[in-house]
Amino acid sequence: MTDGDLSRNPGEIVYHFDVERSEIPLSQFIDTARATQEIIDDFNRSLFDGKLKYELRVKTPEEGSLIEVLAVVVTVGGSVLTFFGTDIGKAFFKGLTTEQPAAWAEKAGAAIRQKLSKSKAVEPLDTSKALVEVVESVPVSPPVTDVSKEIEGEAIALVLISFLRIDTDRLKEIGITPDKFRAAFQGRNRIFKGCIDNPEVKGISFDRSADFSIKRNEFPRRITQLPDPLPEAPPKPSDLNFETVDIVVNSPNWKRDGRNWQAASGKYQDVSFSIDDESFWHRVEQRDADLKPTIRDNMRVQWAYPAGTAKPSHVKVFRVLSYNGRQLSTPMTDQEIQALQSTVHFVEPETPDLFDDRGGSNDKNDKGGV
Repeated sequence: MTDGDLSRNPGEIVYHFDVERSEIPLSQFIDTARATQEIIDDFNRSLFDGKLKYELRVKTPEEGSLIEVLAVVVTVGGSVLTFFGTDIGKAFFKGLTTEQPAAWAEKAGAAIRQKLSKSKAVEPLDTSKALVEVVESVPVSPPVTDVSKEIEGEAIALVLISFLRIDTDRLKEIGITPDKFRAAFQGRNRIFKGCIDNPEVKGISFDRSADFSIKRNEFPRRITQLPDPLPEAPPKPSDLNFETVDIVVNSPNWKRDGRNWQAASGKYQDVSFSIDDESFWHRVEQRDADLKPTIRDNMRVQWAYPAGTAKPSHVKVFRVLSYNGRQLSTPMTDQEIQALQSTVHFVEPETPDLFDDRGGSNDKNDKGGV
């Protein structure tokens, strides 16, 4: 902890809003907490290999200008101290806080031990010295004690607050860029965008003092332009599920390169999909008489989507078998499916045809019934 953080308890993240009525919209309060978690989660993925286990807790309200207090409670420690013992970690920590991790850990450990000693007995080991050795020697398994987890929580809180305090240009100078930490900057933008959207917020600080270091006219400069997200990698063929399904189309799109179609199946009320069936699109171009759109069109299709998802996503129809009861194509064979992927997971409907009385392949519908 530093002298400027004496108004915080270890691991606390304080959002002190300069407002006259000591109130802010609930949506801004919740968005601030969620954005905070987004930033920590991004640091966890990028810096600690996802090994940090923690809880973000909301603390009781306080009097005065509205103060939102969140607490980082580390439940499984070790990864934070290990990272800050590396050359990259030391540079990262010093760039944000201007302090060397070892010297900071000694001060933070002493302050935390003093707080803990007031409420319970602590181990006789001089943990603060042990933690200095941790961040200097980078052991494979740093000692994980109550004090070390408190220090890790405080380190996360301090890093996050520094990330919010420092302007974008300075962050880029020390290597913290939107390209490397896109989700963290996105969370940062949400916090300051919430302040901009609430005209009652005249300033914000990250401690309990009345010195609001960031004034309202500075909020827009804290919004960082984000790079476009990286495109999702196409699923590997072996990771696809194939299904033959009956669907009701509630939002078609007759322009091939336009937006996706929307439909409901027996299991899902809303499925977005594209159609990659040359024969079907040829019929569309030729205004085939077998394609007679109605308000709710029934289709039987063979589609595929990435396996392992709770709900089909990135769905692609490879063959349209029937449209409003009129047969358009024959089902794909196993050989044709194997040409698309080496391992076939072909799933037949678990329930009878949803539209047995209206669609499907019965004789009445094959003769043109809708």
